[in-house]
Amino acid sequence: MNALDQTLFAAINAGSPSWDKTAWVAYVAARYVVLLIPLHLAILWLAGTHYVRRQALTLASALLIAIAISFAIGALFPTPRPFLIPLGHQLIAHRESPSFPSNHGLVMFTYAAAMLALRHWRHAICIGIAGLIVAWSRIYLGIHFPLDMIGALILAIGATWMARSIDRRFGRSATLLLERGFEQAIVRTTLWVIRGRG
Repeated sequence: MNALDQTLFAAINAGSPSWDKTAWVAYVAARYVVLLIPLHLAILWLAGTHYVRRQALTLASALLIAIAISFAIGALFPTPRPFLIPLGHQLIAHRESPSFPSNHGLVMFTYAAAMLALRHWRHAICIGIAGLIVAWSRIYLGIHFPLDMIGALILAIGATWMARSIDRRFGRSATLLLERGFEQAIVRTTLWVIRGRG
């Protein structure tokens, strides 16, 4: 952690440990906005065509790659969160996991980057803005540094590139395989329910 990171953190972090309207906005953004990503992915898969499902698979692959790399970074090069130093004001409780990179920021930025790579410009812009709000909120609440978010953004771009490369080689066959497995699971579940009620 460098002096610039500390300076930026001090500028964004809550000025006091007391709760106000800004803190509540930050809390909602930090806790719940990220949940829209798996919800959107589920909708794409359940309601989408084969082409849409292939894109959903690319989005999911980018997220899995990003999270796996983030876990490896955290395990190999763990960095303390602001409240462990201690520095600034911590407004919400958080476990003592590695701070860099931010997984919440990573999910948002990866999804935005993947949407951009898939040429869904409006979705990418909306999710990117939401990602910036999530990044701000988690710094404001005292559980991340700005550098954690910058690292998440850089990692998101790399994970998206990797996911697109995988899709070009295996996307069609992987989507067909998953679709067949999904359809079989639906059929088996339906039969199990019918037999159970019979």
